[in-house]
Amino acid sequence: MKSLTKNGRIVSVLACSVAACLASTAVADGEGEEEHYDIGAYNDNGVIRTGGWDHDTESMEVANLRVFEAHFGEDPSFPFAIDEPGIGGVAADVGFDIGSILSMNMLAGARVWNGSGFGSTSTELSVDYGPSSMSSASGGSVDFLVTEDYDLHPIFSIDPAAASGSYLLEFTMSMDGLATSDSFWLVLNLGMDDEEFEGTVEWVENNLVPAPGVLAMLGIAGASFAGRRRRNG
Repeated sequence: MKSLTKNGRIVSVLACSVAACLASTAVADGEGEEEHYDIGAYNDNGVIRTGGWDHDTESMEVANLRVFEAHFGEDPSFPFAIDEPGIGGVAADVGFDIGSILSMNMLAGARVWNGSGFGSTSTELSVDYGPSSMSSASGGSVDFLVTEDYDLHPIFSIDPAAASGSYLLEFTMSMDGLATSDSFWLVLNLGMDDEEFEGTVEWVENNLVPAPGVLAMLGIAGASFAGRRRRNG
């Protein structure tokens, strides 16, 4: 692995050993604007993690990133489709074998912002890459071939009849021989005010992504419970 940004600092890590890097939010760039990243998956000691990949620098800038965003309508010719965020990586740096298949799995059911959180919606969103596709109506997977240096862009689409708002999709990443990633989320803006939309992204970061300390406590609690169960058995 090259270097990852953690709370604005650069930290060096080894490929397949990045669990200690706990950045989980977008990082401001030099002009004070938020930096938005492609989806980068990497091998963390046999477990797939997601991070923020910068295809310009060809590096994983943020480790353990689980919330990504995109805006429909950036290309006026295609107001209901977008090819961001991409899927990027350098095989040697992210710990994947060249020729392996990385699968992006969509959990069924899109959600829409309702003013205080995300609720269910019948609006259908889809992801297409080559001959593969998946839909929020039924879930599914699309596959990506890992090459030496890959920068791949699936197409995210929404029903043209959808109301303006912030839409949420949930995914995991998987690969043969590795443990599947934790869930990560894509928040998509369809015609919402940018500032209001960023508030919905922050809601996802604050309410759906467990803090590292919480995950550690859950692990301790689970081990304690298992011990009691064995003793009581």
